[in-house]
Amino acid sequence: MRKLLAKTDGLTLEEHVNDVLNEGKMLLNHFDFVAKKYESITGKNLHRRLEGACLFHDEGKAHIIWQDAIWKDYEAFLEWQKENGGNYISYRIAMKGNDGKNLRVLGFRHEIQSLISKENKMSLPIQVAIAAHHSKLSQYHEPKWQSDKFGEKGKYFWNKFKQLNNKFHRLGHQFSEALGEYYPYAGVRSLLQLSDRRASAREGKSYVSPFKKFDYSFDYEERRPVQELAEKFWKDELILMRAPTGAGKTDAALLWAKKQIDNQKADRLIIAMPTRFTSNALSMSIAKDISKKGLYHSSAWFEWTKKVKLGKVEKQKARAEHEYARLLLTPVTVCTIDHLLIMLSLTREDHHTIIFNFSNSCLVIDEADFYDEFTQANVLVLLEVCKKWKIPTMIMSASIPQVSMQLYNKAGFLVKEIREDKSDNERVRCKIKSFKKYHEVKDLEPLLKKCIKKGNAIIYANTVDRAMAFYNWFKENSEGVKILIYHSRFTEVDKVRKEKELIEHLGKDTWGKGNANGIAILTQIGEMSVNISSDLMVSDLCPVDRLAQRAGRLCRFDKEKVGELHILYPFKKDKKGKIFLHPAPYGTYDRKEKKWIQAKALKKTKKLLTKRGYSANDWVDLVNVVYDELLDFSEKTKTNAARLKDLFVANWIVGSLENVKVDDDETTQWKSRDIAGNVSVFTQYPDDEIFFFKKWNDFMEFKNDVVVNLAAYMVDNAIRNKEIYDLEVIINDKKERIYFATDGIYSSEIGLQISKKIEKVEDQII
Repeated sequence: MRKLLAKTDGLTLEEHVNDVLNEGKMLLNHFDFVAKKYESITGKNLHRRLEGACLFHDEGKAHIIWQDAIWKDYEAFLEWQKENGGNYISYRIAMKGNDGKNLRVLGFRHEIQSLISKENKMSLPIQVAIAAHHSKLSQYHEPKWQSDKFGEKGKYFWNKFKQLNNKFHRLGHQFSEALGEYYPYAGVRSLLQLSDRRASAREGKSYVSPFKKFDYSFDYEERRPVQELAEKFWKDELILMRAPTGAGKTDAALLWAKKQIDNQKADRLIIAMPTRFTSNALSMSIAKDISKKGLYHSSAWFEWTKKVKLGKVEKQKARAEHEYARLLLTPVTVCTIDHLLIMLSLTREDHHTIIFNFSNSCLVIDEADFYDEFTQANVLVLLEVCKKWKIPTMIMSASIPQVSMQLYNKAGFLVKEIREDKSDNERVRCKIKSFKKYHEVKDLEPLLKKCIKKGNAIIYANTVDRAMAFYNWFKENSEGVKILIYHSRFTEVDKVRKEKELIEHLGKDTWGKGNANGIAILTQIGEMSVNISSDLMVSDLCPVDRLAQRAGRLCRFDKEKVGELHILYPFKKDKKGKIFLHPAPYGTYDRKEKKWIQAKALKKTKKLLTKRGYSANDWVDLVNVVYDELLDFSEKTKTNAARLKDLFVANWIVGSLENVKVDDDETTQWKSRDIAGNVSVFTQYPDDEIFFFKKWNDFMEFKNDVVVNLAAYMVDNAIRNKEIYDLEVIINDKKERIYFATDGIYSSEIGLQISKKIEKVEDQII
């Protein structure tokens, strides 16, 4: 009697099932907290459920139809091996992906047959886990469940899962109730997939990432006040932490996380940042003695490709580690808030894994005041999940207004106080020396010459176009002073290089040696992510919470000095020649009236600022005055946040027809941010100008190094001006249109330059 096979290389079904069982046991032995929390919430034993799922997940492979096909594939391998020698890996390479063709054309889903064979021996969460373990439990794959190969049984299970999935539709989209019932399913579903894939990777001699525990040690003699607060109030269900820039918030977050993990409230830490750039900066600066950290966002793979190219790590290992960061499996994961928000849409099968790993974490949301109301409403949905699943949460910023307590309490918390580091709040940190109007950069010549004479300064412009204007003036009018510009229109490669260059000229070490030099011209991208300083700052007017962030870079490394701040009012002329304050991006453009309307926060900030000294306490007081009431969200904002809840409820068991790409941060129905669609513009060609990529990953690897993102309308106009053009490429045998910048309009020194004539009146923000 022939043996039952599981893989076309001859691995038996019994061997594979044992391998998956062993991986499952190892997972729960390592993540012992996960099983404890699961039982505390569900009253069920996760060890037993996962064991059952692992034991029966491939039962359908024993069916004669499936075995006949795999034996044909196995015999084809043996025949090739007899003639050529070598192992199965060399066979796959030789076959160029055409190995296992009998199984591929079979159309017999073994997981459906597994359910048919063992339905009576499995609880419903185990059935769902087995149904989903090859990512086929979705409306997109409905035909596979309705196939005649399984008679009425396939349809029976499909209808069973659909009926379960629709349970909360009948109850009126009850998000909280769906969260409660979802958790038991997510645990078995995610862990079975992880166990199966790790076992298969080992069987195929691929790299398998080892797991590590959170392990952080505080290596300083004394705790700073914000760090003492983090440890003292670690039991707060939701802790709002306010502390000035440079107060030691990162180590405070790590100390707080250690308390949560030591006290069995979580087993890993997630730090969510507003942007990719702030994520990168934190990941690079986070304590070196963290056991293992992961960085994940839409271009984080770039950091791994650098190591691969330098020979520091093998590509296979890099991909595995990068994937574990994406799945939130590392002891510390730094990611963007968007990565956590879109997982709630459940528009990808692996969102279930990300959510379950999230449920076993403690969460830090850093620079929380950076978000506009649109994203804040989405964050409130995430906080409802934290409240429901008892996920310890810390929200940090230098300028959280008092009114934010009301906002976050909407998620079900009861926050009565903001924990604040007041130890250095009274020291005057900067003085506003002047307010200056300008229409063109040359109007500021005396002030800009002062920057040149001093030899170092930081200039903040609210738009890329204006930053370019400052840069061009300095290049024409200064000699012997390094001019550095940093904005969003650089590739990831050049962003990393730019940040290093800024730190080399204006960072802490340079100041310590007395060698600081250079004029840094920044947009909002430089408000949080770049750890630089100067005694002199020139900044376009912006809302006070953003201004406090900018001012935090004045005399950052010297508490004895007081920084000098000059506020600029950028003016423009309308078509009638009338001068008006140009608030972009802190305002809206009224198309009907054809004029700009300043944001309320910008108006109030302009009115309150005066020529005087400002301490950290002064900035907090101003923030509380400017943001003195909790404004109701717009209907557009409310609708979008409600859609996120609807997506979760609609997809909690059976996935949707939509399957978003790995790095997307929006679906067809919902967006994480209210930003016009961005388009990726390539600044260089692939090697040898070959426009063919065998795998999507190969394309993404190339893309991450050379892309700049622009608003869609800007790309359309640039195409008309022949500054950008589109070409067709082949990715995994599918045609895609991508956009390329013409030669000469991208520079690693100043970024992507496009004609001013194509700018809309709204201007491109950071």
